[in-house]
Amino acid sequence: MARFHGASYGGGLTNAHSLSRRRLLALVGATSLTFACGEQGGSRAQAVETVAPGLPSPHSDTPVTAVARPTVSASVTPSEDAGGGLRPLTGYGFQAHMYNQDRRSIVDRTLAAGFGWLKQQVEWRQTEPIEKGGFDWRELDKVVAAVNRAGLRILLSVVQAPDWALGDRSYGPPGDPLNFEDFMRAISSRYRGRVHAYELWNEANLSREWGYGRIDAGGFVELMLAGHRGVKAGDPEAVTVGGALTPAGDIDIPEQKVQAIDDVRFLEQVYAYRDGLARQAFDAWGIHPGGFNNAPSQAIGSKRGSGWNGHASFYFKRYQQHRAVMEANGDGDKRMWITEFGWSTANADPAYGFGADNSEADQARFLVDAFRLIRKEAPYITHAFVWNLNFQSVVGVEDEKYPFGVLGPDGLPRPAYTALAEMSKGNAS
Repeated sequence: MARFHGASYGGGLTNAHSLSRRRLLALVGATSLTFACGEQGGSRAQAVETVAPGLPSPHSDTPVTAVARPTVSASVTPSEDAGGGLRPLTGYGFQAHMYNQDRRSIVDRTLAAGFGWLKQQVEWRQTEPIEKGGFDWRELDKVVAAVNRAGLRILLSVVQAPDWALGDRSYGPPGDPLNFEDFMRAISSRYRGRVHAYELWNEANLSREWGYGRIDAGGFVELMLAGHRGVKAGDPEAVTVGGALTPAGDIDIPEQKVQAIDDVRFLEQVYAYRDGLARQAFDAWGIHPGGFNNAPSQAIGSKRGSGWNGHASFYFKRYQQHRAVMEANGDGDKRMWITEFGWSTANADPAYGFGADNSEADQARFLVDAFRLIRKEAPYITHAFVWNLNFQSVVGVEDEKYPFGVLGPDGLPRPAYTALAEMSKGNAS
C-alpha cells in the first residue's frame, strides 16, 4: 500500500524518500514486501512563534457549514448495504492533507460523504522545530478550528522528531522518549476537547520510519508508552491509538540501511517486550491493511492473477492476523482502528504497478466492500479512515500517492468518493 510523504507549511509535498521506496521494492520483489507511509518530509517552517495555550480564532478560513451532498455521476454503483447482519462503525473517516489547503472544501466534502472524522498527520519537527518549547502551532490551529467548526472529529497522527530531540539519530524517533511525552502533553493540552484521538507514531516496522536505524520493537513500545502518558496528562478523554505498522514482509540489508519486519511478527515482538508492557501504551491498536490489487473479501493467499499478491500483507484481511496476536496477548478487549486503507488505480510510479489492475470502478467497489466487510465480520474495528481524500490536489500525477485519492485534482469526486457517499453507514458518527 503506497503511502504519503510530506507537507511543508508552503503547501508543497516532497518525494525525498520515494527513491528508497522504489529501490526497496526492486530489491525484495513484489511478492515479499510492500509499503505504507504517512505524511512526512517537507521543508521545515522558517518562522517559529511560541503561542500561549488556548486555541485562537483562525486567521484565514471562512465559516464552514454543512452542505448538501453533491450530485455526481459515477461510473460504478456498488450494491447498497441492506442493513441485515451489519454492525455500525463508530467512525467513518478520511485522511486528508489540510495544511495550506482549502479547508472549507475538505470539510464540506467530508460532510457531504456522510463521514464524521478527518485524519491529519502532524510532523513534530515542524511544530516544535528549533528548541524545546518553541512551538509553531499556526497551521495546526487553523486545521483544528476548521474541523471543529464543521462538527467533525479529528485524529492526529504524530511523527518525526525535530533535530534537537534526535539524540544520536539523524532522522525519525527521539533519542529520549520523555521528549515525546512532553510534546504529546503540550499538543493534547492545547487541543483538549478539540482533538479526539492521537495516533502514536507511524509504521515503526519500516526502517525509513525509524530513522533508517535498526528497527526496535522495544523502543517503539517505550515511545508509545511515553506518548500515551503525555496525551492522558493533557486530555484524559482523548483516545490514544497504537502507531499502525506498514503491511510488509521481512527484509534486512544492513549495508544499505534497508530493513523491514513482517508486521505480524513485529506485533508479536511488541507484546513480548517487558512482559506485555505494550498493553499499557494505547487505548486502541492501529492498523494499515493493504488491499493492493486484491478485493477486500479475498482470502489471504488467493490469486487475482497479477503477481502482486502472495504474501499475507497484500490482503485487506491482514487485520484478522493482527487481531489474533492481540487476543493471544490478553488485549482482546481492546478496539482496533484502521487508520489508513485504500486502493490505487493505475499508477505512474512503476513501484506501484499493482494499481494497473484496478479500474476506478474497482477502487469504488473495493472501498465500499471493505467497510461492509468489517461491519459484518469485525465488531472490534470501530473506526476506519480512507487513504486518501484530497492528495490529487497537492501532488502531481507522477506521484505514487496521486491515484489513491477519491477526489480529483480539481476537487471533484471520482467514482470512489461518490460510492462512499452513497454507501449506507448505519448510525455512524
